[in-house]
Amino acid sequence: MKKRVVLTGSNGQLGKSLTSILLREGYQVIGIDQHHDDDDDVDNYFKFCVDITKEEEVAQFFQNMECKEDIVGLVNNAGIAVFSPFEDRTYAEIKSVMDVNIAGTILMTKSFMKTLQEYPRNKRIVNLGSIYGGVAPDLSIYGDTPRMSSEIYGMTKAAVVNFTQYLASYYRGVNATFNCVSPGGIESSQGEFFKRHYANKVPLGRMADVSEIADVISFLLSDKASYINGENIFVDGGFTKW
Repeated sequence: MKKRVVLTGSNGQLGKSLTSILLREGYQVIGIDQHHDDDDDVDNYFKFCVDITKEEEVAQFFQNMECKEDIVGLVNNAGIAVFSPFEDRTYAEIKSVMDVNIAGTILMTKSFMKTLQEYPRNKRIVNLGSIYGGVAPDLSIYGDTPRMSSEIYGMTKAAVVNFTQYLASYYRGVNATFNCVSPGGIESSQGEFFKRHYANKVPLGRMADVSEIADVISFLLSDKASYINGENIFVDGGFTKW
């Protein structure tokens, strides 16, 4: 019997890396995003376009899902941010981030648990937080990149951590675990100024490779993490520890 994992934000940097790792470990991946880059077929990877901020669309996705009894995990990886200056923040920007990062995570988790309540298999839910759900960003390190972490992004990620703890308490006695992974900065196309100054704030002296975050999520989905519940795990090279 195949083990299947539902992954939101599957078309993003972390989503793609996690998909590759899960496929390699023998899972089937049900990837959810609003858009997918290509139409190439990959064995055991099934793509769906779902707007996780729309309650009816999420509910319909789970109602139509096949082989529900094989689902073992949900990764709430989808998330967005805004990068305009705080003084220019608009209500539309605030709402857009809250809709995806908070409401989308709640709607997916609610429908996942409701849909699978009749199946006794272990269920693993992993939410994505951020270091900026626990500490404020040092805006002086952004220099040559306009993608500064915003107040609303950090606020929503702090909410995700609290939501994770709530779930562990709410589903007491249910065969399910709920954990959160809070990544540090993942190296991609940032400017050299930012990369250098960010690395100087990390005891390990570098940014994360995306696979280092994906590996921890994969671990939390596995039976090796069967007694970890309600935790927020910082995967940040020590960034938040000094």
